[in-house]
Amino acid sequence: MKILDIFRTEKSGPVLSFIIGLGMAVLLFHKPFQYKYKLPYSVSDYVDKPVKFGNKCYVYTAEDTECELPSSK
Repeated sequence: MKILDIFRTEKSGPVLSFIIGLGMAVLLFHKPFQYKYKLPYSVSDYVDKPVKFGNKCYVYTAEDTECELPSSK
């Protein structure tokens, strides 16, 4: 019961209100992050060429696809 007594003091009211308000603001105004990577090499360096990774070799191919990008506001 000692933990509940801490929340019942007059000094804890503004602190709890601030924490709850901050949590609500984060929930309401959160925007998903979009990561953009800049590669230190060109993709054409690896297309249609064998690449060894571990004990296996891979060949990467380029393929055109259609996709819908999310609209940014």
